Amino acid sequence: MGWIGSLQMKRSRMNPVSAGVNCMNEFDFGLLQPYVEDVMITDINYNGVDIWIDHLSKGRYRVEGIELTAHCEQLAYKFANYANLPFNTVHPVVESATNELRISLVHPSVSKYLSISIRKTPAILRLTPDVIRKQKIAPSWVLEFLKQCVKYRCNILVSGLPGSGKTEFVKYLSSNIDPSQRVITIEDTYELRYGVLFPKSDCVALKVNEYFDYSSAIKTCLRQRPDWMLVSEVRGKEVVGLLQSVSTGANLLSTLHASSAFMIPKRMLHMFESVELSNETIMHMICESIDIGVHMEALITRKGVRRYVKEVCCFYVKDDEIMIEPIYQVSVGQTDYSIWPGKLLQKKQWYENCRKGGKSG
Repeated sequence: MGWIGSLQMKRSRMNPVSAGVNCMNEFDFGLLQPYVEDVMITDINYNGVDIWIDHLSKGRYRVEGIELTAHCEQLAYKFANYANLPFNTVHPVVESATNELRISLVHPSVSKYLSISIRKTPAILRLTPDVIRKQKIAPSWVLEFLKQCVKYRCNILVSGLPGSGKTEFVKYLSSNIDPSQRVITIEDTYELRYGVLFPKSDCVALKVNEYFDYSSAIKTCLRQRPDWMLVSEVRGKEVVGLLQSVSTGANLLSTLHASSAFMIPKRMLHMFESVELSNETIMHMICESIDIGVHMEALITRKGVRRYVKEVCCFYVKDDEIMIEPIYQVSVGQTDYSIWPGKLLQKKQWYENCRKGGKSG
């Protein structure tokens, strides 16, 4: 059993000890194994009392009728031992990533009970145009519009709450990238899987850690001739580097936590730290750099979970005014969108000029 990179341990009380294991085929999760193997399950969480499952069609539910407390305690120590990592009061957090699993353990010395989180990150493209139409995730014309936006090299951010399907939708959008264009992914855990999903693509996968943060990864990315930057999530101060990268010609496809597509610029504004610029100037920078916002939402009922595109909008600046133009709102129920904002028409014209000149779009 090999290791991905070197085993790195930081011996401070609250910092997680982490490692990467190439595969988990030899590790037996015991009573949890059926949930690990079920392709419809995305997350397995144990809170010290109950097991909770995130299922693609059933939604989120509690496992009934199985006593797992003793088993999960044994499993946590067994896994830490398997990964050759300490798990005790001195090292209360263990984080380990495999090719298809992300595992986090929290010791009861810093939590009321033992906590286990298993997140699946398989190299699967769950969303295709047919799946999106059948599950009514978005109308066909919205898909075509977004496909054209990727074709014309628009910078797109997908917002939503945890579990809304942001990452899967970014993976779907990335399937529309021209395979001749160089894509660099930046993540803390490999989830986008662009190079695996599209093996003939030109892809470099960067993984951040405590020694190589997002800001460093973005700077490195710019020296690697990126056409596209696929960033798993925009979280904080790295937003400054991202906007600077976009201004140099690299294109961005990423996610962030926000309550609405229309709130994306303000959400990004709050991520700026120690910048000697007015809020108005920063908002102008954001709306000039980011072209499209997409908001994903998950509706969980007794019948299961339905994920869908709730909003699509365009950001731009006109006559020194910040403009956020709705493209699609599920509550309005448009049937088409034909009048593109000038900013998007400029992107389209640039693309057509590049094609006529024999350059890669």
